[in-house]
Amino acid sequence: MKGVPMKRRRRHVFRDRQGGSSVEFAIVAFLFFTAVLGVVDFARALWQWNLAAKATQIGVRVAVVSDLAARNLRIFDGTNAAPIGLPVPVGALSPNPVLCARGGCGAALDALDPALLDGAAFARIVAAMRAFDRRIGADNVVVEYRHVGLGLAGNPYGPDVDPIVTVRLRGMSFAFAAVAFLGLPPLAMPDFRASLPVEDGRGT
Repeated sequence: MKGVPMKRRRRHVFRDRQGGSSVEFAIVAFLFFTAVLGVVDFARALWQWNLAAKATQIGVRVAVVSDLAARNLRIFDGTNAAPIGLPVPVGALSPNPVLCARGGCGAALDALDPALLDGAAFARIVAAMRAFDRRIGADNVVVEYRHVGLGLAGNPYGPDVDPIVTVRLRGMSFAFAAVAFLGLPPLAMPDFRASLPVEDGRGT
């Protein structure tokens, strides 16, 4: 455009529509793929959520048909609180649940006694949960045993108390692709819980 006046040159630039369709395509493609990836990401999040919930349900199911992970409940002598063959009163044990985690069992997670934990029983629960979600580790699992008056004093076939068992899955997270792309930490998922009463005929 040598020799063309500046004013005419500016008009030519403003009227030039070459490349406009490419810019429009780039904008539409960006929005489209962002929407698709967003749907995929939320589908992944829902999948992980369902896996964690199902793993928790399986964990409590295994816990109620297996040995109690809390040794102190397994050896508790109910005849000190009730005649043989009668239910052990709720007041015979602490109203607080016995918590079992990787570090042991006790009344609180910051005061666990390793000697009270049956490691094999606890590991069996964790292994069953990991079969559904490989992200789960022993640090993510807490098993709670709460005595509600079930069980018979002097039971010759198992522990004298049949507690309500709650398996809690904690510390799980999910990283959306956009969050990971921006270098932000994964989003924390809430705790998952499932409860069932201990079943008769379990291992002792």
